[in-house]
Amino acid sequence: MEEKPTLFIKASKSTLIIIAKYANETAEHEIQLKSILGYYWNNNLPVIDKLMELIETVIKRSINGVFPHEKLLIKYDLESNDKFEDSSSFKMILINVKADNTEINLEGNIIELKGIDSRNNISKITSFTRKDKKEIERII
Repeated sequence: MEEKPTLFIKASKSTLIIIAKYANETAEHEIQLKSILGYYWNNNLPVIDKLMELIETVIKRSINGVFPHEKLLIKYDLESNDKFEDSSSFKMILINVKADNTEINLEGNIIELKGIDSRNNISKITSFTRKDKKEIERII
């Protein structure tokens, strides 16, 4: 049976670690969430969009470090507890990752981030009607 590259995602309170392994090679990249999120907020950037772009880029860089490829397909679900722009938490669930049509094994395919919920009580109670969920598929 042919060995496939594997993608590991680990999270702590302030760091995301993305690791790719293939054969006897390993590539590891870290995202310091506090610094990145602070930069996005201070510059009024769309936090979720920019963070997803960064995660996608780091996944591609990690896999490319052990399994060189031209195109990377990333397919994931993105869920939030309210409209994306008002949410205090969101979850990224990796569904499929392929490098030049080679499927990547996924270990730790869920990234869930929660922040301080500053919504008022009415907004919290009624947020189930506004929860966002979308499937995203990108080729990078």
